[in-house]
Amino acid sequence: MPLTIPREFQPFLRDGDNAITATDARSLAYDGQFVFTSPNMTFVPQLYDNPSNIVQARADGKFWAMDPFQWPQMYADAYTWSFTIPRHEFHEPGTDLWYAWWSPVFSDDFEPLSPGHVFGKLKSTHREHLFRLYERANKRVGSYKLFREHKQDAVVGWVTGLRSVYERFKETLAWRDIVMILAEFQRRFLEIWSMVDYLEIFEPRLKFEDKEHGVNKTWMGCFTKDSAIALRLHKAGVPVWLIRDVRLVDNKINIRQVVPFTPANLVFGMYLHPIKNFAQPFDIRYKGPSDHQRQAAVRQPYLTFEEIPVDQTEVNRLAVSREPSSGKAPAKKMNKSTTYEPTALRQNQSQVGRDKWADVVHPSMPSINTFFASAMSQAEKDSSRVKRTHARMDEGYRLPDPGLFVNVLSSQSLKKYLANWLACRESWLKHVYVSPPSPLPRSQNWRDLLIMQPTPQPSSSSGQMPSGKTGKSKAKLGSFFGDELSLLRQFWAGSQILQWREIIYEICEQSFRYDLLELDERLARHMRRDREARKCRMDLLRGIFPQHSLTMWDKDFSTRNDGLNAESFQDALAFFEKFRQVLIAWEGAPQDLKQPFTESMPEGEKWQRMKQCALFYVQSFYDNTGRPPVVPHMLYVGA
Repeated sequence: MPLTIPREFQPFLRDGDNAITATDARSLAYDGQFVFTSPNMTFVPQLYDNPSNIVQARADGKFWAMDPFQWPQMYADAYTWSFTIPRHEFHEPGTDLWYAWWSPVFSDDFEPLSPGHVFGKLKSTHREHLFRLYERANKRVGSYKLFREHKQDAVVGWVTGLRSVYERFKETLAWRDIVMILAEFQRRFLEIWSMVDYLEIFEPRLKFEDKEHGVNKTWMGCFTKDSAIALRLHKAGVPVWLIRDVRLVDNKINIRQVVPFTPANLVFGMYLHPIKNFAQPFDIRYKGPSDHQRQAAVRQPYLTFEEIPVDQTEVNRLAVSREPSSGKAPAKKMNKSTTYEPTALRQNQSQVGRDKWADVVHPSMPSINTFFASAMSQAEKDSSRVKRTHARMDEGYRLPDPGLFVNVLSSQSLKKYLANWLACRESWLKHVYVSPPSPLPRSQNWRDLLIMQPTPQPSSSSGQMPSGKTGKSKAKLGSFFGDELSLLRQFWAGSQILQWREIIYEICEQSFRYDLLELDERLARHMRRDREARKCRMDLLRGIFPQHSLTMWDKDFSTRNDGLNAESFQDALAFFEKFRQVLIAWEGAPQDLKQPFTESMPEGEKWQRMKQCALFYVQSFYDNTGRPPVVPHMLYVGA
């Protein structure tokens, strides 16, 4: 048990100073070991931060107090916009956004295929209200795009995802699945709404570091143990609760009121069969404290749909018979192979692929560096910016696009992708570092390699590859990955334990280093005029990374986030300064980047300048290749 010092807290105001700063308390609650204070809210919500807490959908399809769309969570860099999620208590029945929290009732809101049947649809009136929610989100993002001069931010793709979820309501589904799809739709809507608030309201406020904005009580807010984060959020008007060890709380902080913790008044019970009334709990998605992984688990797609236990022809006939007659031909049913999978935004995109500008939310995907996440959303995606073919860099990938690993339709495929990469990883990394092929493999080449389960090569007297499309595909793979293909054949004879997250993190980090080197060689040729100049340039590039190396596949992982991924301005400053020195030699470098980072620089200015470095890098990469870059991701989840 940790040592605690018994303390009592009472309302207190300093003589002649009753102001409430970020470390003072408009409200205070404590549990013996920790003190929770808020400078801008009059209550303190209970924090559910136990390592034994489980993320499991409840009867309403939501995740009780583990759900960032229902209850404040710990601040997480990967989901910074979560604190601008709207609070449901400010939206009463009949208001525009009320359906973002609405929970249906089986007996009142469901149209079964037949009496006593658990398969059917939501009533059309509710579907119409949900469609109006989609229209609200689409309209708001449309206005944001116009203000942003039509930049294709990630939030634009989220609207497409929201529409794809809505299309599921037109299908005949089990009531249990409807509950989960509705909750998925509501989360998607709230994600969009909060992101636009974050971009249009919160981020502009950061520019005025000396101004303190009034708190927006309609926002969800968050908990944090970092007083610097609490200060920044408080000044921007975000509800925030600062957590401190009771032994470290100053005796002279202003305290307006001491309050009990406010418990979560949310649906806690498990899902029950609507007719037979027996429990049908949903799967547990995650077990652990309030962190990035919990938020990622809540955002995972729901894919375990029940099958209709009757003849499909009869189901279609019954479903059609319930639709109002309009004189129009019946709409075609959605093909099951195009079902929506929200985490990777790949709904109905088997032809067009995922949005590579958007962050991928998946348990195996490390969280994106905050500064680069902002850069990926703000970069200009106009194709007219891209240089002509003869003047641009090779748009292929030295390493596989990390999104390939999580943009697959089954866990078995994911295992195969990771196993194949692990089998040829060492051989390929050495090969591509010393003498990369030209042209580089494209995403499809990597996909073909990673999905393979090689069999021994058949003997052939002619020794020729088979003709036709398959033969050409194999021949192309052989030209890129000759040695690696033989390794795959050996690998599938044995087994391998995979550390998925670490593998994908390594690909992200090593891809960024290779891309940075290649882009610098193109944009800073004048800095490599002789051997000594080239040596100085390479030393500068290596200085961006903690191990002073452009390769990481031959090094041990750090035990914490460091370098450009460091979790404090102080720790990241030296590495961003080296990054800035590299960037200012590039064509089109902003004038603001010519001023070096200093420790005395205000925190708000450091924040903005680091974002500017990331944005200039991302934009330069796109302009010279025509595709988004692979940017730094963080292996470890911050508190």
